[in-house]
Amino acid sequence: MPFRLAPNEVQLAIHSLSIAFLPENPEELFPSLTDSIYNSKNVRILTARFLNPNADSRAGTTVTSVIVLVHPGDVPTIGTSIRLFSRSRTVERAYSSNCYTQCRNCWGFGHVAPRCESKDPVSPLCSLNHTRAHHWCPNPTCSSSGNLKPVLNRYSSSPARCVNCGEDHSALYRDCSERPVPPTLRRSPPEAENVPPSAEDAMDTASRSDGVLEQAPASPTRSLQQAFEMATPRARRSSTILAPQRPYTDQSSLPPLVPPSPSPVPRSGSGMAR
Repeated sequence: MPFRLAPNEVQLAIHSLSIAFLPENPEELFPSLTDSIYNSKNVRILTARFLNPNADSRAGTTVTSVIVLVHPGDVPTIGTSIRLFSRSRTVERAYSSNCYTQCRNCWGFGHVAPRCESKDPVSPLCSLNHTRAHHWCPNPTCSSSGNLKPVLNRYSSSPARCVNCGEDHSALYRDCSERPVPPTLRRSPPEAENVPPSAEDAMDTASRSDGVLEQAPASPTRSLQQAFEMATPRARRSSTILAPQRPYTDQSSLPPLVPPSPSPVPRSGSGMAR
């Protein structure tokens, strides 16, 4: 997999924008806000969308909110307010969440910790008003490994209790009855592949117009040597081009072989062989 940087852009919510100054088509929202925000704060936005995606519900109001995406370095430049369409608009940081998001402050569902309305932290192990670090053991030789991780029921004064359902387990328990269960993804059954029938199946199912099955003609047989000659040109060439055969002669009637005499080597005047 190619290496990709994690997205670090920041979402900002701009509130109290008049509907009369915004386009109805969501695709035209980004070009209409790009120049206005750049002229006001000298900041280029990356994307823009309506906070409420339902166009029918937006039509019944006079103001709405939009979400813009900017670089982290441009957040201090924009600040907490921006002047758009001749009026000052409130700006705050937006956080993505849904009904399955679990807060790290109160351990409820549906929001994130920066948007939590609870002022005091809640322990996910005993639902009392203290952080999870209260359940760490300062003893490095703790028998229950409490010095490495928070342990349930480590203190008798703070037994395990879920803040959502009240049962004797932590708020992070996956099988909690109050935890929203995401819908299961329905996968369509795989389509049958259009695989052509084999030659044997075609021969077995061959029929005439009168409905009577007829026997498929037998395939001609050939030897392995013929198939090899047809498949490889080298084999065909070697099988068709035969080496010439020498006539048989009687070796006793031939004269004896006499080795040729060596030819004299010409030498130069200096005595070196050429």
